[in-house]
Amino acid sequence: MNIHIRIEGGTPAEISNVLQALPCTAMVHTAAVELTDKVVDSSTTSESAEEATRFVTIQFARRALRRRKLSKPMKKVLRALYEAGTEGLPLATLQDVAGYTPAQFAGLMGAFGRRLANTEGFDSEAWFFEYPEDEETGTWTYRLPETVRQALALEKLV
Repeated sequence: MNIHIRIEGGTPAEISNVLQALPCTAMVHTAAVELTDKVVDSSTTSESAEEATRFVTIQFARRALRRRKLSKPMKKVLRALYEAGTEGLPLATLQDVAGYTPAQFAGLMGAFGRRLANTEGFDSEAWFFEYPEDEETGTWTYRLPETVRQALALEKLV
């Protein structure tokens, strides 16, 4: 399945933010990072990306998790990420945990992204997952921020 997104207009920073708000797939994130790296906006600061990252609140995460019933594959992914702790899990491992092909997993994450975007209190600048790039392998490692870990525990999903 191919999905084409056309973005017309906007500053480089606005376009980068839109791409980063889309479902958490490596391809979308890579495109957003590449755009950000190639274009320097006048609003760019020397603040590092790690310092600028803001995560969802516990309250929002709880609302998103209980808004609709989670699919079994998504529950497995969230549980595996919770159990992995600060080490996180590479994208390929999460695909295996869900029992999905890369394309199916992208769909799973896209559906989860829609869940987030349609939850009351959605903040397009707050992240539900951490996914730094592993410098050695060039792959993404997914982790749960502490706020999401607490929400999963409070919702008794782990």
